[in-house]
Amino acid sequence: MKTEKVSASIFLVGFIFPIMHWPGAGPLIVFSLSIMAVLYFPFAFYFFCDKQIKRQNPALSIISGLFLSFIPIGLMFKILYWPGAQQVVIIGLISALIIFAVINYLKKKAPEDLLVYYKNMMQRTLVLLILSIVLFITPQSALISIQNWDDPELARLKTQHFAYPQNEDYTQQYKSYLMKRDSLYHNNAK
Repeated sequence: MKTEKVSASIFLVGFIFPIMHWPGAGPLIVFSLSIMAVLYFPFAFYFFCDKQIKRQNPALSIISGLFLSFIPIGLMFKILYWPGAQQVVIIGLISALIIFAVINYLKKKAPEDLLVYYKNMMQRTLVLLILSIVLFITPQSALISIQNWDDPELARLKTQHFAYPQNEDYTQQYKSYLMKRDSLYHNNAK
C-alpha cells in the first residue's frame, strides 16, 4: 500500500539523519514508525485484504496486525536507544514466526478467493520477520558506531553509557565528553 511505502520512506530519511548528523531524526523516526504500527493495529484488516475487504479472515488480520505492530515499535526503541528495545524486538520476532507459520498453514487449505489475501499477508509478514531478525542480531554498539562514525571516542563512551545505564562513572564520562566537544565546537564557530 502507498501509506506503508510513504511511512517506510520517511523512516529511511529519518535513519539517515543521525548518520549525517542532521537534526530532526528522532521526530521523523517516531512519526514514521508510529504510523506503521498504527497501520498494522488496528487497521490490518484493510492492509492485508485484497481489493475487497470482505475477502479475508478478519480475526487473523486483527490478531496478526496487533502482533506485527510490535516490530516497528521495536525498531523505534532500538534505533533511539530506549529501554526495553530488545524485549519488544523479541516479542515481534516470535510473533512474526508464529504468524508466518499459521498463514503458511492456512494458505494451503484456503479457497481460491482468499489466496491473494494470504499472499499479501505472507509478503508483509516475511519482510517484517526478516527485519526483526536483523534487529535482533544487530548489537546496540553497532548502531552507535554507525551513527557516530566520525567520532570513535564518542561511540565508545555512548556504548558504555547505554549498555550500563546504572554505572554513574560511564554516564559522567559520556556527559563530560559531550560538554567538552560542544564547547570546542562553539569556540571554533566563533
